[in-house]
Amino acid sequence: MAADTIPLLTIVATAVVTAGAAQVALLLKDHWLQSREGKFSSLYAALFFEEYAQQCSYYLSDIQDTIAQSHDGLHSVAMPPVPDFPTEIDWRKVGIRLTEDAFAFRVAVASAQSSINYASNIDPPEGGQFEVQVELAAKGLKALDLARRIRYASKLKPAHIQDPEFTTERFLSERRAALNEIEQKRLAAHCASLAKLNATLGAAKPDV
Repeated sequence: MAADTIPLLTIVATAVVTAGAAQVALLLKDHWLQSREGKFSSLYAALFFEEYAQQCSYYLSDIQDTIAQSHDGLHSVAMPPVPDFPTEIDWRKVGIRLTEDAFAFRVAVASAQSSINYASNIDPPEGGQFEVQVELAAKGLKALDLARRIRYASKLKPAHIQDPEFTTERFLSERRAALNEIEQKRLAAHCASLAKLNATLGAAKPDV
């Protein structure tokens, strides 16, 4: 009886181990597939924002050309619209925080365009001319930062750079620095003008 029990226990134990190993293999395969699908979703998302950053740089470059070639320097005040997200992106696999930032980016671009349009309407034809350049540089760099974070979170390789001497990030950063310098000079000139006006008013005020 004992002799018959040992092979039976061995068979049962072997079956349990085999079934457990098969279950573990299925779980690992499922995890690998989910991880792979998540990487594809993240890749599509990162490419989406990298493409938008490139569009911002194209718009800025066109504005520079228009300013250089046009007698009045007037240009478009339109930002590139944010396209619909690719259907290949499963945002549940990208992550909650990054998904929130991605959708918030769309809202931020729409809000920026509304502000630019408002400036254009209340102060034509110069209104919005400077503001759109500032927003193009800012939103382009923001898109690149979001793409970089998405790649990092999913352990994807950094974006391929064809020419290290000229990158979208470098162009946008240089334009933002130049625009910040112009803004600082404008602010300084405005403060100097106010100070001069106050001094003139103070001198013209009769003694009591």
